[in-house]
Amino acid sequence: MLNDIEAVIFDVDGTLLDSNNVWLVIDKVFMAERGLGYDENFQKEIDGMSFHQVAEYSHDKYNLSETPDELIEIWHNMAREEYDNNVMAKPGAKEFTDYLTKKGIKLVIATSNSHDLIKKSLKRNGIYDCMEHIYSSKNIGETAKDSPEFYLNIASEIDVEPSKCLVFDDIYPVIESVNKAGMRSCVVLDWRSVDIYGEDLLKSTADYYINDFTDIKLN
Repeated sequence: MLNDIEAVIFDVDGTLLDSNNVWLVIDKVFMAERGLGYDENFQKEIDGMSFHQVAEYSHDKYNLSETPDELIEIWHNMAREEYDNNVMAKPGAKEFTDYLTKKGIKLVIATSNSHDLIKKSLKRNGIYDCMEHIYSSKNIGETAKDSPEFYLNIASEIDVEPSKCLVFDDIYPVIESVNKAGMRSCVVLDWRSVDIYGEDLLKSTADYYINDFTDIKLN
């Protein structure tokens, strides 16, 4: 998996952190508070979008009174306690990132979430300080994660050829965009993505697949 790899790019939610259940609960509570039924297709519809795109999409789809910026603030406030105190890393994540650091491989994060929200959780789990950069659509060309350009921009920023980058993510549209960018992909079979896309599709789309980082043999 790591042969000829110079940089590893990690998603956060559902990949480094076991946090997708936080967002499922938030979605259901948020909808219930506004008298809206929970839409089972919503999670699939927003996959790959930036946080602000999700807010804009939700605002238009449900005709919400809050502005997209207000929605982001509401969601952040609902999620903050869980991220600060309870969200745990995926099994083996710290051991794997420590291993990559010792091998001199560049480590960066590519997330649709906000730096402010994920920082404390990543620090608490011991996997923040080894990351050279944290990229989102706000600071890497205003493109979403379901665009190959998002990943090509990251490769350019860190000065690594796309073919020498390995990306870990848990959702199908992102794995597709990673492949189109000419990078190697490893899908993390998080329960949310398996439920939405099916295990067979995820496995067949990525170059590699794992349930969590304990599946990777460290030399």
